[in-house]
Amino acid sequence: MAESRKERAAQAKQREFQCEHLSFAGKEAYKRLRTNLQFSFPEAEEKSCNIVGITSSQPAEGKSLTSINLAYSLAQLNKKVLLIDADMRRSSIDSKLGLESRPGLSNLLTEVNNTGGSIKKYEPEDESVGFNVICAGDVPPNPSELLNSERMERLIAKLRTLFDYIVIDLPPVGAVVDAQTVSQLVDGMLIVIREDHTSKYILSDCVQQLRLTNTRILGFVVNGSVDGASKGSSYGKYGYYNSSYSSYNSYYK
Repeated sequence: MAESRKERAAQAKQREFQCEHLSFAGKEAYKRLRTNLQFSFPEAEEKSCNIVGITSSQPAEGKSLTSINLAYSLAQLNKKVLLIDADMRRSSIDSKLGLESRPGLSNLLTEVNNTGGSIKKYEPEDESVGFNVICAGDVPPNPSELLNSERMERLIAKLRTLFDYIVIDLPPVGAVVDAQTVSQLVDGMLIVIREDHTSKYILSDCVQQLRLTNTRILGFVVNGSVDGASKGSSYGKYGYYNSSYSSYNSYYK
């Protein structure tokens, strides 16, 4: 019972940093990320749907939270947005958004159980515009093989015709090969970094691994970065101070 209360308290605390519960500063940070992301796709490359993968070099850097808030921010433009939890080993999108995990991506890729309800809708409490979600589903024994299958390619091709943006939350590059596998299906990749958590060596290896698969790296999202404007603010005191975007060429040398 005590553990359950502790988990509920942690989830309530976590909600302060996502979607409609974000502070003004937090929402503005994701709007900046959204704007930079839009400019990352030149008009000549614009498609009916742009697919963005989000990964990190290692766990606990905030990629899932970034994926959720980016999907929410894009939806505020009255765009049709789909968030896919492709981290089938350690899924968290469902618990963060209060959605049922199954049926989800793994069920769609294996045709196990009823997959008709795989696309769920996140409805913000403030009745603002929501977005669609495909949770991870049942934990499969072979996530990498499922993500590297023709069925995954066909699924993404079909979903591309239904949405304006698709955001895919992927496992860390340093843990498994899933992100590199799915990189062939996305139009670009964002790398999430938590300040004072990610070493230069580990980040360098992450970038190198993505380079080997010719992944288009759109930029970096830095979590936990303190600037003068955010110090002492009601947003900063929770420890999730800022999300900032920097171009790949200027950040990584």
